[in-house]
Amino acid sequence: MALRNLSRQAIALYGGSNLEFSDSAIPTPSLPKAETQTLEQILAKAEPAEIVEQKPVNILLVGRTGAGKSSLINTLFEADRAEVDVLPSTDEIKNYQWQTEMGEILNLWDTPGYEQANRTDLRKLVLDYAQTADLLLLVTPALDPALQMDVDFLQDMKREIKDLPTIVMMTQVDRLRPMREWEPPYEWVFGKRAKEKSIREATQYRIEILGDFCNQVLPVVTADIKSNRNAWNVDAISLSLVETIDPAKQLRLARFLRDREARSLAAAKIIDRYTFQMATTQGLTALLKSPVLQFISTLTTGSPTLAYILAEKIPVEELPVVIGKLQMAYDLFSLLSGDNNLGNFDLLVLWPLLLENPSSPDRNAWAFGHALVEYWMQDLSVVQLREKFENYLKI
Repeated sequence: MALRNLSRQAIALYGGSNLEFSDSAIPTPSLPKAETQTLEQILAKAEPAEIVEQKPVNILLVGRTGAGKSSLINTLFEADRAEVDVLPSTDEIKNYQWQTEMGEILNLWDTPGYEQANRTDLRKLVLDYAQTADLLLLVTPALDPALQMDVDFLQDMKREIKDLPTIVMMTQVDRLRPMREWEPPYEWVFGKRAKEKSIREATQYRIEILGDFCNQVLPVVTADIKSNRNAWNVDAISLSLVETIDPAKQLRLARFLRDREARSLAAAKIIDRYTFQMATTQGLTALLKSPVLQFISTLTTGSPTLAYILAEKIPVEELPVVIGKLQMAYDLFSLLSGDNNLGNFDLLVLWPLLLENPSSPDRNAWAFGHALVEYWMQDLSVVQLREKFENYLKI
């Protein structure tokens, strides 16, 4: 995105033409794709037992009546694939809660339209929820230029909670002029088509009015099964949600998002995290404290006995490397098993490769992680797993 921006500015500068472009309209660039295409198939994220009890991810959804909040929930999150509970939190705010098998929780608090409740009461109620929210999503329809209610609400919010990350989502952009044209994909930042210009102008207008109170303004079209309309720009929205939220909760949020690219990002981060950790002495030392071997032994056999037997076979100098690779393997297994029948985590099958450490710890972890993704996603044999591991070590 940055290179394209630069080239277009250069063309405009030396070509004598006017460039229709606004710096503030650039969406957050997506992070680099994972090293293997198989990571694109990743659809889940689960944490090991020792950190399952972390605080849930809390998202607060606000906007006027008819803005498309319900459609946005169904488009962005796995409402049709995970069990969704609408909890009777109050008479005015619905609490949608998703929970994975590993215990991770996402709370999405859907507030009523501004017009449906006494504004003073609504402000107080929403502010109470905002105190523990990790992210605020404000939904505004593209065809409604009256943004004063949105401005008033965001001003009140920022006065109370100055550092709450906020994303404004402009829905129903398919209704912008020309009305009857909807033939995605659209390149709304640079495109020259009439629809692309309309989307860009509407987005820029909201940036000018709401930009001081939010991190981003992004256009989106939600999916509609009845009219056979597919969603648009959901990939950018999903990545923006992950990038805007607190880093400590990024992976857990990615677990619930529908977009595959956002989830593949979670898998890449698992591998990158362990690769980085195993590149330093301090990181390797920290792995010695991990109870993952006992945890996995208990999970697979019902007893920690296997852990003690296997631990005796690990050379002392290689103990942190082995534990680090095992921890990463279990994280990846938990991630992949969300949408694939991988069976149980087979510790004994992986054990020989856990003990093979022919290169530096960080290179070892990187190669092992990517080999495991292919092993599970492509249903490879143990021999093929070893071949993949050796090939990645040579890269």
